Amino acid sequence: MANIFLIGCPHFGHESMYRFTRSNGEKVRPFANATEGDAIMLQRWNETVNPKDKVYVLGDVAFHNTHLKILSLLHGSKILIKGNHDNMKPGEYLKYFKDIRAYHRLDKFVLSHIPIHPNSLYQHKTGKWWTNIHAHLHAEAVMEMHDEHEPMRACQMEDPRYFSVCVERINYTPISLEEIRKRT
Repeated sequence: MANIFLIGCPHFGHESMYRFTRSNGEKVRPFANATEGDAIMLQRWNETVNPKDKVYVLGDVAFHNTHLKILSLLHGSKILIKGNHDNMKPGEYLKYFKDIRAYHRLDKFVLSHIPIHPNSLYQHKTGKWWTNIHAHLHAEAVMEMHDEHEPMRACQMEDPRYFSVCVERINYTPISLEEIRKRT
């Protein structure tokens, strides 16, 4: 039986990603450069995903079509949830992806590149919340405020309605839908 995996923001071949730092000066990505980072992501992907598995890539695959070629080396049938940096013509992506989508609903989840506004996650018919599996924020998380009347003193915690699959949050390795279900 095929498994379902998710990953976002690999930015294959994007050298600048390896120069970005957090506010404390720590590198966002711990690798020397895109060549090293891409090689590690390729290895971890293929150690985790089998050829018959399905992988949703939640955007920001690569900035140049020359860097898309790495996708031919990655296991699994791939579906692209388009990100804000996925600006090439659809035909460039369709060489490697089975389909391209703006978003996708999957069980109790909504898959998107950019986190969806929380008001759009509420299901009025059932009175329940969708969980938004997203990318885009890299090492950061969607936070919720526990005192909207005094935001400067509000306690902030990760909002449980959101789950980030940015590579920086999932150890540069695709994560299974089953693992996400356990964590949400």
